[in-house]
Amino acid sequence: MAEGHLGGKRPSRTAAAGEQLRRWKGSLTSRSRWRRGRPQPEGAVFLAACSSGDTEEVKRLLGRGARINTTNVDGLTALHQACIDENLDMVKFLVENGANVNQQDNEGWTPLHAVASCGYLNIAEYLISHGANVAAVNSEGEVPSDIAEEAAMKDLLLEQVKKQGKRKAWICESWTPGSFWQSSAALLSVDEEV
Repeated sequence: MAEGHLGGKRPSRTAAAGEQLRRWKGSLTSRSRWRRGRPQPEGAVFLAACSSGDTEEVKRLLGRGARINTTNVDGLTALHQACIDENLDMVKFLVENGANVNQQDNEGWTPLHAVASCGYLNIAEYLISHGANVAAVNSEGEVPSDIAEEAAMKDLLLEQVKKQGKRKAWICESWTPGSFWQSSAALLSVDEEV
């Protein structure tokens, strides 16, 4: 246990990450058992279809108006769950269909926080390549690299922090208060290989 900011004991990062995953897996939505013939909330149906990996059902639900970023009571999206379940195919499907890679749950965890905690390097690389913010801060003040335990994951995330930091510094230096159009052009022309 580490010292908390008020002198109390706070769990280590490892214990905190494990506790977060336990809360997610024990959420009301994941414990719900829907019975045939009973009305089912559309969001719960969509989340269940995503969790089962049924892309055809997910496509059908999206076609009928399901919201891709719908959340359960804990603020988890289907993308969060696919990351936790290490389902790269569903992660790709959801992202390609507009899922928000930076959506935070009720604890401020993004899908990247989840994969950093679980050590799923291939999913982390995919999320980052699709705009995941490596500097997203959760409610405990942690960014994904703070939660990562595996060296390869921590290295990937810290390298991306440097890259994204340089990109943001360049944007800030390029912006001038008196020139909206010039700053907009600078934002649109950011080189991904900074």
